[in-house]
Amino acid sequence: MKKVTFLINSLTQGGAEKIALQLYLNLSNSVNVINFVTLTNEDFYKKEIKKHVINHSNKITKTTKFMSLAKYFRGNNDVVLCFSLDLACYLYILRVLNIFKGEVICRFINNPDNEIGTSLINKIKKRFLFYVLKKCDLVICQSDAMKDLLISKYEFNNNKTVRIYNPISIANNNESSFEQTDKEILKLLFVGRLSEQKNLDDIIRISQLLRDKGILFLWKVVGKGPLENTFKDLIREHNFQESIVMCGSSHDIENYYKWADITTLVSHYEGLPNVLLESISHRTPCVSYDCPTGPSEIIIHEKNGVLVPQYDVDNFYQSLIRVKELNLKNDNIENTLMKFSEKKVCDEYYKILFKR
Repeated sequence: MKKVTFLINSLTQGGAEKIALQLYLNLSNSVNVINFVTLTNEDFYKKEIKKHVINHSNKITKTTKFMSLAKYFRGNNDVVLCFSLDLACYLYILRVLNIFKGEVICRFINNPDNEIGTSLINKIKKRFLFYVLKKCDLVICQSDAMKDLLISKYEFNNNKTVRIYNPISIANNNESSFEQTDKEILKLLFVGRLSEQKNLDDIIRISQLLRDKGILFLWKVVGKGPLENTFKDLIREHNFQESIVMCGSSHDIENYYKWADITTLVSHYEGLPNVLLESISHRTPCVSYDCPTGPSEIIIHEKNGVLVPQYDVDNFYQSLIRVKELNLKNDNIENTLMKFSEKKVCDEYYKILFKR
């Protein structure tokens, strides 16, 4: 049987990191030939797994990263599933240099249009990166829209580009351990990294509409990131201290989903947003912008939530009210996620890694 290595930069809090652990824990129950390798020792999740840390520091330079990978993978002929584009790029270069002798599988986790940046130097970097990634043995996309974009716009090989959704476990109950809020208050939830991608300004704009219409609401924001202080300033500036609550990072995210009436997503772009899958699996409906890519492959109109034209804050506000009126909460909406089921997705990864 082939030997497989899962390779990731770190285990900081994030969707890719959570998926990597989930896939490893599931597949390693069936086969004992999977290694889990991280570049640095950052670990938010603290899972009891056997992993190898290449560099025992929190941050490393690109040069150190490349040299560390060269040292670790010298003579190695594993199938390596890379959970970031830069790692797939480095590993392919090591193969060209005849240092690494195995297969490189690249996993795309975001909209390819938004990788790297738009400056001239970043466009050059992106062109080189995508040139290398096309040479990988296989490219795994999280959504059909992402796959179509890579093939049609960036000319990736159709035969070496596949779509495998993110896996989700279906929750068994929806009872939150949090103190229950007044039922007259609309309970909203945002989960994610507080970054430019997440378009946090629209949370303020939608909150203004809710307040202007006299809607009582509590919007919990779970996550940390580079725009955390900027967003706190916006909350104070618009006097939303009582209505928008910053909760920081959490190991207890399930209880937030169970607490909320609706989970929200207002991003500029995504790959396949795990937050929507996780929320629906806990029987909490979603209102999401129809951003590229992913939400349209998860949200079924008025069955598990509502899709809103991107940046239409008025429509978003109205959709929040509509979803609350539909009373989708606790209505077995997790049954809309069968194509994302953990068993189905892990079986697809097993075939890709061991039967291809």
